[in-house]
Amino acid sequence: MNFEAIKSYIKKYPVGTSAVIVALVVLAALIFRNMAMSELQGLYDNAAATGQRLTANITHAGRLDDQLQELDLANKTIASRLVNPLDLAINLQYFYKLEAETGVKLLDTHPVDVRNNTKAGAKGLYTPVQYVVSLQGEYVRTLSFLRRLEHGQFFCRIISGNCGQAQASQEKGGGDTVMSLTIELLGRS
Repeated sequence: MNFEAIKSYIKKYPVGTSAVIVALVVLAALIFRNMAMSELQGLYDNAAATGQRLTANITHAGRLDDQLQELDLANKTIASRLVNPLDLAINLQYFYKLEAETGVKLLDTHPVDVRNNTKAGAKGLYTPVQYVVSLQGEYVRTLSFLRRLEHGQFFCRIISGNCGQAQASQEKGGGDTVMSLTIELLGRS
């Protein structure tokens, strides 16, 4: 087909040719509209999700001040129960206070190398401070010492422990118990 044949065909059938041209234009418009519609639908979905998130934030934001105050109080409570790894005298005084309250006798209390403790805990917010505590006393009093240690002023974790009857108590038939503990107190970094 050449250009003259197409021209004569258009003159011969003007309505049909116009209908085909209109159909092609409408088809192109529909294809373009569908492509634009999917893009607009994606934008709408993103905007709707953002709107829902903002609505949820506004709904749940009413108690933020109260929750912040509760968190501040909890942080202050935790901070008050932490030991300072470098305050050796104050930390040892804690064990002597427990000794006086429970009636046991501390045989040996000393920190495990403080320099290693501070380096090991430098990664996080808290530093474990290890102590070796050896004590002697009646069985009930040693258990009382453990309970007070567990529920005491500082956060405490018992790493290891040995318990037995004192040598002098075995000979006399008495009831003194000897306990050796490795303890970690939670300290500030």
